[in-house]
Amino acid sequence: MKFGFSLVVRGSEATPETFAKMAEGAEALELDALWCSAHVIIPPQVKSGYVMIPGLKHPEHWKECYWEPFTVLSYLAGLTSRIQLGTSVVVMPMHNPFELAKQVAEVDQLSGGRFVFGIGVGWFEEEFRVLGQDFHNRGARTNEGLALMKALWGKDPVTFKGEHYSVENAYFAPKPVQQPSPPIWVAGSSKAALRRTARYGDVWHPARPQYDTLQASMAELNGYLEQEGRSPGNVEIGVKCHVVFQSGPPREDQPPTHGRAGDIADAIKRYRDLGVSQFVLDVLPESQAVALDTMDRFAQEVRPLVS
Repeated sequence: MKFGFSLVVRGSEATPETFAKMAEGAEALELDALWCSAHVIIPPQVKSGYVMIPGLKHPEHWKECYWEPFTVLSYLAGLTSRIQLGTSVVVMPMHNPFELAKQVAEVDQLSGGRFVFGIGVGWFEEEFRVLGQDFHNRGARTNEGLALMKALWGKDPVTFKGEHYSVENAYFAPKPVQQPSPPIWVAGSSKAALRRTARYGDVWHPARPQYDTLQASMAELNGYLEQEGRSPGNVEIGVKCHVVFQSGPPREDQPPTHGRAGDIADAIKRYRDLGVSQFVLDVLPESQAVALDTMDRFAQEVRPLVS
Protein backbone atom coordinates (compact mmCIF):
# COMPACT_ATOMS: atom_id res chain seq x y z
CA MET A 1 0.00 0.00 0.00
CA LYS A 2 1.01 3.59 -0.61
CA PHE A 3 0.28 6.52 1.72
CA GLY A 4 0.32 10.21 0.90
CA PHE A 5 -0.92 13.36 2.63
CA SER A 6 -2.83 16.38 1.39
CA LEU A 7 -0.83 19.57 1.60
CA VAL A 8 -2.28 22.47 3.57
CA VAL A 9 -3.04 24.70 0.56
CA ARG A 10 -6.02 26.62 1.99
CA GLY A 11 -6.51 28.80 5.01
CA SER A 12 -4.20 31.16 6.86
CA GLU A 13 -1.45 28.54 7.39
CA ALA A 14 -1.15 27.69 3.70
CA THR A 15 2.28 29.24 3.13
CA PRO A 16 5.50 28.37 1.29
CA GLU A 17 7.02 27.52 4.68
CA THR A 18 4.23 25.00 5.36
CA PHE A 19 4.65 23.43 1.91
CA ALA A 20 8.41 23.10 2.39
CA LYS A 21 8.17 21.67 5.90
CA MET A 22 5.55 19.12 4.85
CA ALA A 23 7.70 18.09 1.88
CA GLU A 24 10.79 17.77 4.05
CA GLY A 25 8.84 15.72 6.59
CA ALA A 26 7.23 13.48 3.97
CA GLU A 27 10.57 12.58 2.42
CA ALA A 28 12.22 12.00 5.80
CA LEU A 29 9.33 9.73 6.87
CA GLU A 30 9.46 7.90 3.52
CA LEU A 31 5.84 8.65 2.72
CA ASP A 32 4.80 8.08 -0.87
CA ALA A 33 3.12 11.28 -2.06
CA LEU A 34 1.92 14.81 -1.38
CA TRP A 35 -1.33 16.07 -2.86
CA CYS A 36 -2.98 19.41 -3.68
CA SER A 37 -6.68 20.15 -3.87
CA ALA A 38 -7.86 23.03 -6.06
CA HIS A 39 -10.36 25.84 -6.38
CA VAL A 40 -9.78 29.04 -8.35
CA ILE A 41 -12.18 31.44 -6.63
CA ILE A 42 -14.70 31.20 -3.79
CA PRO A 43 -17.89 33.07 -4.73
CA PRO A 44 -20.97 33.16 -2.48
CA GLN A 45 -22.37 29.65 -2.11
CA VAL A 46 -26.03 30.25 -2.92
CA LYS A 47 -27.26 27.11 -4.67
CA SER A 48 -24.60 24.42 -4.62
CA GLY A 49 -24.22 21.95 -1.77
CA TYR A 50 -20.65 21.12 -0.79
CA VAL A 51 -19.63 17.86 -2.53
CA MET A 52 -23.19 17.67 -3.91
CA ILE A 53 -24.82 17.40 -0.46
CA PRO A 54 -27.80 19.81 -0.43
CA GLY A 55 -27.45 22.61 2.11
CA LEU A 56 -23.89 21.70 3.15
CA LYS A 57 -21.47 24.64 3.16
CA HIS A 58 -17.79 24.48 2.32
CA PRO A 59 -15.36 25.16 5.21
CA GLU A 60 -15.17 28.85 6.04
CA HIS A 61 -11.35 28.99 6.02
CA TRP A 62 -11.33 28.42 2.25
CA LYS A 63 -12.11 32.13 1.90
CA GLU A 64 -8.83 33.09 3.57
CA CYS A 65 -6.51 31.62 0.94
CA TYR A 66 -6.49 28.82 -1.64
CA TRP A 67 -3.28 28.11 -3.56
CA GLU A 68 -3.11 26.96 -7.18
CA PRO A 69 -1.81 23.36 -7.32
CA PHE A 70 0.56 23.39 -10.28
CA THR A 71 2.49 26.35 -8.84
CA VAL A 72 2.83 24.65 -5.45
CA LEU A 73 3.86 21.32 -6.95
CA SER A 74 6.41 22.97 -9.26
CA TYR A 75 7.92 24.61 -6.18
CA LEU A 76 8.05 21.28 -4.36
CA ALA A 77 9.52 19.50 -7.38
CA GLY A 78 12.70 21.46 -6.74
CA LEU A 79 12.71 20.69 -3.01
CA THR A 80 12.12 16.94 -3.23
CA SER A 81 13.68 13.98 -5.00
CA ARG A 82 11.56 10.91 -4.29
CA ILE A 83 7.92 11.47 -3.38
CA GLN A 84 5.15 11.65 -5.93
CA LEU A 85 3.40 15.00 -6.35
CA GLY A 86 -0.27 14.97 -7.31
CA THR A 87 -3.57 16.79 -7.58
CA SER A 88 -6.51 15.55 -5.52
CA VAL A 89 -8.19 16.96 -7.40
CA VAL A 90 -8.21 19.50 -10.23
CA VAL A 91 -11.76 20.33 -11.29
CA MET A 92 -11.01 19.70 -14.92
CA PRO A 93 -14.02 21.26 -16.69
CA MET A 94 -13.32 24.63 -15.05
CA HIS A 95 -10.15 24.84 -17.17
CA ASN A 96 -8.95 24.86 -20.75
CA PRO A 97 -7.61 21.33 -21.40
CA PHE A 98 -4.83 22.60 -23.67
CA GLU A 99 -3.45 24.66 -20.77
CA LEU A 100 -3.96 21.79 -18.32
CA ALA A 101 -2.06 19.43 -20.60
CA LYS A 102 0.83 21.91 -20.67
CA GLN A 103 0.83 22.31 -16.87
CA VAL A 104 0.75 18.57 -16.28
CA ALA A 105 3.57 17.91 -18.73
CA GLU A 106 5.77 20.65 -17.28
CA VAL A 107 5.34 19.59 -13.64
CA ASP A 108 6.10 16.03 -14.73
CA GLN A 109 9.27 17.29 -16.41
CA LEU A 110 10.31 19.45 -13.44
CA SER A 111 9.80 16.55 -11.03
CA GLY A 112 11.55 13.96 -13.16
CA GLY A 113 8.39 11.97 -13.81
CA ARG A 114 6.79 12.10 -10.35
CA PHE A 115 3.50 13.83 -11.14
CA VAL A 116 0.05 12.24 -10.66
CA PHE A 117 -2.98 13.87 -12.31
CA GLY A 118 -6.10 13.55 -10.16
CA ILE A 119 -9.26 15.00 -11.71
CA GLY A 120 -12.92 15.52 -10.89
CA VAL A 121 -15.89 17.24 -12.52
CA GLY A 122 -16.77 19.53 -9.61
CA TRP A 123 -19.82 20.50 -7.59
CA PHE A 124 -19.54 24.30 -7.14
CA GLU A 125 -21.85 25.70 -9.83
CA GLU A 126 -21.31 29.30 -8.71
CA GLU A 127 -17.55 28.95 -9.30
CA PHE A 128 -18.17 27.61 -12.81
CA ARG A 129 -20.39 30.61 -13.53
CA VAL A 130 -17.74 33.12 -12.41
CA LEU A 131 -15.15 31.39 -14.61
CA GLY A 132 -17.46 31.39 -17.63
CA GLN A 133 -17.67 27.59 -17.82
CA ASP A 134 -20.81 25.54 -18.43
CA PHE A 135 -21.67 23.52 -15.33
CA HIS A 136 -24.22 21.31 -17.04
CA ASN A 137 -22.00 19.74 -19.71
CA ARG A 138 -18.98 19.38 -17.44
CA GLY A 139 -18.93 15.58 -17.65
CA ALA A 140 -18.88 15.49 -21.43
CA ARG A 141 -16.19 18.16 -21.58
CA THR A 142 -14.09 16.28 -19.03
CA ASN A 143 -14.23 13.07 -21.05
CA GLU A 144 -13.33 14.82 -24.28
CA GLY A 145 -10.66 16.85 -22.52
CA LEU A 146 -8.96 13.70 -21.24
CA ALA A 147 -8.93 12.22 -24.72
CA LEU A 148 -7.48 15.47 -26.07
CA MET A 149 -4.77 15.63 -23.40
CA LYS A 150 -3.65 12.09 -24.14
CA ALA A 151 -3.38 13.04 -27.81
CA LEU A 152 -1.34 16.16 -26.94
CA TRP A 153 1.07 14.07 -24.86
CA GLY A 154 1.65 11.71 -27.81
CA LYS A 155 3.50 12.17 -31.07
CA ASP A 156 3.52 15.45 -33.00
CA PRO A 157 1.90 16.75 -35.10
CA VAL A 158 -1.36 16.46 -33.14
CA THR A 159 -4.78 16.29 -34.77
CA PHE A 160 -7.91 15.97 -32.65
CA LYS A 161 -11.51 16.65 -33.61
CA GLY A 162 -14.17 16.71 -30.93
CA GLU A 163 -17.45 18.40 -30.15
CA HIS A 164 -15.87 20.87 -27.70
CA TYR A 165 -12.15 20.91 -28.59
CA SER A 166 -10.31 20.56 -31.89
CA VAL A 167 -6.79 21.00 -33.19
CA GLU A 168 -5.17 20.10 -36.49
CA ASN A 169 -1.55 19.39 -37.39
CA ALA A 170 -0.19 21.19 -34.31
CA TYR A 171 2.94 20.79 -32.20
CA PHE A 172 2.87 20.51 -28.42
CA ALA A 173 5.86 20.30 -26.08
CA PRO A 174 7.27 19.53 -23.64
CA LYS A 175 5.75 16.09 -23.39
CA PRO A 176 5.48 14.47 -19.96
CA VAL A 177 8.32 12.22 -18.82
CA GLN A 178 5.85 9.45 -18.04
CA GLN A 179 4.53 7.95 -21.25
CA PRO A 180 1.93 7.56 -22.59
CA SER A 181 0.78 9.83 -19.72
CA PRO A 182 1.22 10.49 -16.02
CA PRO A 183 -1.12 8.36 -13.89
CA ILE A 184 -4.71 9.62 -14.10
CA TRP A 185 -6.82 9.37 -10.95
CA VAL A 186 -10.54 9.85 -11.49
CA ALA A 187 -12.60 11.08 -8.53
CA GLY A 188 -16.29 10.56 -7.93
CA SER A 189 -18.66 7.68 -7.24
CA SER A 190 -21.42 8.32 -9.77
CA LYS A 191 -22.04 5.97 -12.70
CA ALA A 192 -20.53 8.59 -14.99
CA ALA A 193 -17.38 8.78 -12.84
CA LEU A 194 -17.03 5.00 -12.85
CA ARG A 195 -17.43 4.90 -16.64
CA ARG A 196 -14.85 7.71 -16.93
CA THR A 197 -12.44 5.72 -14.78
CA ALA A 198 -12.93 2.60 -16.88
CA ARG A 199 -12.22 4.48 -20.11
CA TYR A 200 -9.48 6.92 -19.10
CA GLY A 201 -8.27 6.21 -15.58
CA ASP A 202 -5.40 4.39 -13.94
CA VAL A 203 -6.80 4.78 -10.41
CA TRP A 204 -10.37 5.26 -9.15
CA HIS A 205 -10.32 7.90 -6.41
CA PRO A 206 -13.43 7.93 -4.17
CA ALA A 207 -13.58 10.25 -1.16
CA ARG A 208 -14.42 8.85 2.27
CA PRO A 209 -16.42 5.86 0.96
CA GLN A 210 -18.31 3.56 3.31
CA TYR A 211 -17.22 -0.05 3.11
CA ASP A 212 -20.46 -1.42 1.69
CA THR A 213 -20.85 1.30 -0.94
CA LEU A 214 -17.20 0.91 -1.92
CA GLN A 215 -17.67 -2.79 -2.53
CA ALA A 216 -20.79 -2.23 -4.63
CA SER A 217 -19.14 0.51 -6.69
CA MET A 218 -16.08 -1.65 -7.33
CA ALA A 219 -18.31 -4.39 -8.72
CA GLU A 220 -19.97 -1.82 -11.00
CA LEU A 221 -16.56 -0.46 -12.07
CA ASN A 222 -15.42 -3.96 -13.00
CA GLY A 223 -18.41 -4.25 -15.32
CA TYR A 224 -17.50 -0.99 -17.07
CA LEU A 225 -13.87 -2.13 -17.36
CA GLU A 226 -15.01 -5.27 -19.15
CA GLN A 227 -17.00 -3.11 -21.58
CA GLU A 228 -13.79 -1.17 -22.31
CA GLY A 229 -11.83 -4.39 -22.84
CA ARG A 230 -9.83 -3.91 -19.64
CA SER A 231 -9.38 -6.29 -16.74
CA PRO A 232 -10.16 -5.22 -13.14
CA GLY A 233 -6.46 -5.31 -12.31
CA ASN A 234 -5.81 -2.47 -14.75
CA VAL A 235 -7.30 0.07 -12.32
CA GLU A 236 -6.18 0.56 -8.74
CA ILE A 237 -8.31 2.04 -5.96
CA GLY A 238 -6.99 5.14 -4.19
CA VAL A 239 -9.19 6.33 -1.32
CA LYS A 240 -9.21 9.86 0.09
CA CYS A 241 -10.04 10.10 3.80
CA HIS A 242 -9.38 12.14 6.93
CA VAL A 243 -6.93 10.86 9.53
CA VAL A 244 -7.53 12.25 13.02
CA PHE A 245 -5.81 10.95 16.14
CA GLN A 246 -7.90 11.04 19.31
CA SER A 247 -7.89 9.33 22.71
CA GLY A 248 -10.72 6.89 21.99
CA PRO A 249 -12.28 4.94 19.12
CA PRO A 250 -14.33 6.68 16.43
CA ARG A 251 -17.81 7.76 17.47
CA GLU A 252 -20.82 6.66 15.46
CA ASP A 253 -20.86 10.02 13.68
CA GLN A 254 -17.14 9.89 12.81
CA PRO A 255 -15.32 8.19 9.92
CA PRO A 256 -13.49 4.95 10.78
CA THR A 257 -10.12 6.67 10.23
CA HIS A 258 -10.61 8.76 13.37
CA GLY A 259 -9.38 7.30 16.63
CA ARG A 260 -6.32 5.71 18.19
CA ALA A 261 -3.48 4.32 16.07
CA GLY A 262 -4.97 0.83 16.24
CA ASP A 263 -8.41 2.07 15.21
CA ILE A 264 -6.97 3.88 12.19
CA ALA A 265 -4.90 0.82 11.26
CA ASP A 266 -8.00 -1.39 11.47
CA ALA A 267 -9.87 0.93 9.12
CA ILE A 268 -7.01 0.91 6.62
CA LYS A 269 -6.80 -2.89 6.77
CA ARG A 270 -10.55 -3.07 6.12
CA TYR A 271 -10.10 -0.88 3.04
CA ARG A 272 -7.10 -2.97 1.98
CA ASP A 273 -9.14 -6.15 2.20
CA LEU A 274 -11.67 -4.56 -0.16
CA GLY A 275 -8.96 -3.89 -2.73
CA VAL A 276 -7.72 -0.38 -1.86
CA SER A 277 -4.00 0.03 -2.53
CA GLN A 278 -3.41 3.78 -2.16
CA PHE A 279 -4.51 6.43 0.32
CA VAL A 280 -4.67 10.23 0.21
CA LEU A 281 -4.88 11.33 3.84
CA ASP A 282 -6.36 14.68 4.87
CA VAL A 283 -5.63 16.34 8.22
CA LEU A 284 -8.01 18.22 10.51
CA PRO A 285 -7.75 21.04 11.32
CA GLU A 286 -5.66 22.22 8.39
CA SER A 287 -2.63 23.71 10.12
CA GLN A 288 1.10 23.25 9.82
CA ALA A 289 1.48 21.83 13.33
CA VAL A 290 -1.36 19.33 12.95
CA ALA A 291 -0.14 18.25 9.51
CA LEU A 292 3.43 17.61 10.66
CA ASP A 293 2.31 15.82 13.82
CA THR A 294 -0.25 13.67 11.99
CA MET A 295 2.27 12.67 9.33
CA ASP A 296 4.80 11.70 11.97
CA ARG A 297 2.35 9.75 14.11
CA PHE A 298 0.91 7.96 11.11
CA ALA A 299 4.36 6.90 9.89
CA GLN A 300 5.55 5.83 13.36
CA GLU A 301 2.37 4.37 14.89
CA VAL A 302 -0.04 3.32 12.12
CA ARG A 303 2.07 2.28 9.15
CA PRO A 304 3.92 -0.48 11.06
CA LEU A 305 0.54 -2.03 11.96
CA VAL A 306 -0.55 -2.35 8.34
CA SER A 307 2.72 -3.15 6.57
